[in-house]
Amino acid sequence: MTDDKLQRFSDRYAAQETPWDTGITPPEIVAIAAEMPPGRALDLGCGTGTNVRYLLEHGWQADGVDFVPLAVERAQGKLAGFPPGRSAVHCHDVTRLDELVALRPPYDLIIDIGCGHGLPADKQAGYVQNIAALLRPGGVFMLFAHYPDETRGFGWSADDVRRLFVPTFKLAWQALGTDTTTGAQSGWYRLVRRAAIIPE
Repeated sequence: MTDDKLQRFSDRYAAQETPWDTGITPPEIVAIAAEMPPGRALDLGCGTGTNVRYLLEHGWQADGVDFVPLAVERAQGKLAGFPPGRSAVHCHDVTRLDELVALRPPYDLIIDIGCGHGLPADKQAGYVQNIAALLRPGGVFMLFAHYPDETRGFGWSADDVRRLFVPTFKLAWQALGTDTTTGAQSGWYRLVRRAAIIPE
């Protein structure tokens, strides 16, 4: 991740100009957490830890990763009352998840709400590979991404998601619409990690 991007996000957290940090767990995550038996979850780009806390409150073990130190500090504050060992929030670059030895795979559920869609093109394939390596076969990856458009230089369309994640993942469900926070066209995707292919 570039120093410029880190500085930009750090400044916005310091100024509390973070419209994406609503403090409310999205209904799509509420639904999947209720559907699956509590297990081990990982939130990529976890911000101030809203979803990590929600999962902990509902019986999960949950970890988070974010590259903004102030966001991680606030997340750790939110989680301070939970028993040690049930969660951890790491300040780390999501494009280098394979270097984060403190993670606790395999995860049953991995969440990305507006994180991966902002990665540069040369980092995207590695990001997908790292998610696949951390998620158990049959595990669920819940992804929220904005579509690219002329006003921003990033985003993943539904076709982009299929190109990047299939065939390593099965696209089990998608809901395309508009982000109520920003008005941007966006999509939610439920992707299921396929079983490893065993060479003949």
